[in-house]
Amino acid sequence: MSKRYILIIACASVILFVLFFIFIKNKKPSASVELGSQSVTLLLDWMPNTNHTGFYVGKIRGFYEKLGIDLKILNPTQTTATTLVGTGKADFGISYANDIIYARNMGVPVVSIAAIIQANTSCFVWRKSANISDIKGFEGKRYGGWGSPEENATLKYVMENNGADFSKVQMLTTGTQDFLQATVKNVDFTWEYLGWNILAAQLKNVEIETYCPADQFPVFDKPSPLIITSEKMIKENPEKVRAFLQATAEGFNIAIEKPSEAAADFLQAVPELDPNLVKKSAEFLANLYKANADKWGTQDMKKFNLYAKWMQDVELIKEIPKTESYINNKFLP
Repeated sequence: MSKRYILIIACASVILFVLFFIFIKNKKPSASVELGSQSVTLLLDWMPNTNHTGFYVGKIRGFYEKLGIDLKILNPTQTTATTLVGTGKADFGISYANDIIYARNMGVPVVSIAAIIQANTSCFVWRKSANISDIKGFEGKRYGGWGSPEENATLKYVMENNGADFSKVQMLTTGTQDFLQATVKNVDFTWEYLGWNILAAQLKNVEIETYCPADQFPVFDKPSPLIITSEKMIKENPEKVRAFLQATAEGFNIAIEKPSEAAADFLQAVPELDPNLVKKSAEFLANLYKANADKWGTQDMKKFNLYAKWMQDVELIKEIPKTESYINNKFLP
């Protein structure tokens, strides 16, 4: 090979290198966020149900893997996800407004980064045979729940504002007992979700009736449940938060646009669940995940402020935490 030919090749190589450097320097950053392969933990609030569909869709379809995330979905423990995430024992978790507000009041640095469902679909429910025709009908009845201060405060507020006497309700702690079984003998009414246990009862042709506090009182109309992480995670690894939410949003957007496909993915991951319930629940929630928000995951700070003020008014908390300290929409894709 002649020296002249070698010189030509060398010059061409230098030119190509310079052009490549200029291209890289001026190239606009991609909208997607990719990480090196990292293990990420997500702690659920409850056993897998359609509130969690987007995570399983994202995992099955490789949305997390594409961004370098090895997602580990963990079932709930005796300790709340809010506490474990806030103390760094899990990267992300599922929580609720009241838990987060309690945590912030106790100095637990947890932050909500996305709303899974825009509406609060929780309702008091009872068998028609309980002969409860209105809220005043709760008097003299047995309520079965978790025994949390929020339950008492909510039921008391609802009853007092409907001319009923809360002191006449027998409050019982039933925990995880299935409400259909519990309402056969042990209790008269409980607090459940429209898109899961209440829907399950309807699919079994059990005659039930419901009262949804959010339908009457705007203070209870808040996004629920929520995706949380810690202040430390946001500060030290914002790219992980951004990548996690990017993949999660892709999963929930499938649940919004193609609920039947999302249900099939979810059942592939959790085959022990009732297929009919999962499919019907997926259809029910499809329009609620995003609702009227500009995109999935958006959190309306005004609603959280309103709810926190209510918590203070009914003496569940002493101080209202600053909304911007525990609500963050900045990582939504």
